[in-house]
Amino acid sequence: MNKKGMVTVVKNEQLLSAFSYISILFCPLIVPIVVYFAQKDDFVRFHAKRAIIGQSIVVVSALFAIFAMLIGGVTGMIEQVPNMLLVIGFGITTFISIVVSIWSIVMTVRVFH
Repeated sequence: MNKKGMVTVVKNEQLLSAFSYISILFCPLIVPIVVYFAQKDDFVRFHAKRAIIGQSIVVVSALFAIFAMLIGGVTGMIEQVPNMLLVIGFGITTFISIVVSIWSIVMTVRVFH
């Protein structure tokens, strides 16, 4: 219900836009890409594109951290690299993931206002 006590009708465009953002919790990148290419509405495409960019940041940072760990382990550099650097790398990735997830949730709510 809105401020006047009337029921607010949610448009399909709002639902698809919100779904693009909140998909970071269960299916990052795939849902906003599908929504972006399946919809012709500019509002939905705008929000799907923003969701793709935000979720790409998380996926790329996580892949970079995993890649660095694997390269370090395979080449034997893991003993030469202080463990603190690995902790910092995964800490930064975790921080980025949390920030983008919170941003996605906030954007999900803002789509309806």
